[in-house]
Amino acid sequence: MAKQVIPAVTDDFLKRDGLTATPLAWEDGLRASTGPGSFEWWYFDAHFPDGSSAVIVYATKPLTQRNDPLTPVVMLTITRPDGKRTPSSKVCPAVQFAGAKDRCDVRIGSSWVRGDLHRYNVYAETQGLAANLTFTGCVPPWRPGAGKCYFDQALTRYFAWLPAIPFGHVEGTLTYDGHAHWVEGTGYHDHNWGTVSLSDVMSHWYWGRAHVGDFTVIFVEQVATAEYGHQKLPVFMLAKGDQILTGDGGPLQLQVGELQKHPGGREYPGQVDFHWQGAEGTVDIALRQPQIIEASSLLVFLPAWKQRLLRHFANPYYFRFSAGIQLSVDLPGLGGGVQAAESGQAIYELMLLR
Repeated sequence: MAKQVIPAVTDDFLKRDGLTATPLAWEDGLRASTGPGSFEWWYFDAHFPDGSSAVIVYATKPLTQRNDPLTPVVMLTITRPDGKRTPSSKVCPAVQFAGAKDRCDVRIGSSWVRGDLHRYNVYAETQGLAANLTFTGCVPPWRPGAGKCYFDQALTRYFAWLPAIPFGHVEGTLTYDGHAHWVEGTGYHDHNWGTVSLSDVMSHWYWGRAHVGDFTVIFVEQVATAEYGHQKLPVFMLAKGDQILTGDGGPLQLQVGELQKHPGGREYPGQVDFHWQGAEGTVDIALRQPQIIEASSLLVFLPAWKQRLLRHFANPYYFRFSAGIQLSVDLPGLGGGVQAAESGQAIYELMLLR
């Protein structure tokens, strides 16, 4: 019999972790051990009207090296208005890491982030690039239940997630090509930590988000490995303005079609549809004409000899897309009823771990 993934969505799990229904500032502080067996990262991304963007990650160790000792790393990717993308990273000695437990206050070398679930000051510098940005939340912080999935009955092996800013305003400077450029746009911030290698328990996932019209939506389907019976773990949040309408992921279903071959040897769909049907009504998300922002083998984080060896057995791959979105909301059972049809752009990713 297959093992079961246990989503921590009931009140019992909130009590177990000392949580309330509404996230508090300490939840975005240091949550996991920094030693071998655990991982943790704080993720930020921002997009600007001139076409530029920034992705910033502060991590206690490289993302594929959970069993390493504390090896703090800052990752900064800046995309210029002309589409030129420059990824960079900086690994620092363990003594150059500090993280508070009562709030988000993380320092890795000369880079740092401080915030309180609503406003974050972010500074990162790596290899001639820098980002000095302020993120201000427009949608309140949220999590599905306790924000964890457990992969054992003892509740020791888990993956946790907190979207502290599901959608927000961003302003500040990006430095590249020797100049600081003032930017103002929109952004997102979440926080992940855990005690299990995702490649051990997850087959793949689709994860996306969008802000269209007055709506913010997060949509996720995670699929566990065969050991867990390919159990599906949907996550869904819909907000209108600064009010979260629903955070119930149970009714979410995914359909994909029009598979396309990528030169890296993996396939991705040209058509992605999410359908949510709950007691309040329905929500439909159609993603079309995906444009690849990033496509990379996860093996690139490993030494060259390991890459050559593992390619005989697996080719884990990460895709990140920008796509057109059609959002249809029909929730007659919610208050006075909410109906809308909006279109715009969405960001979503496909992670293929197997």
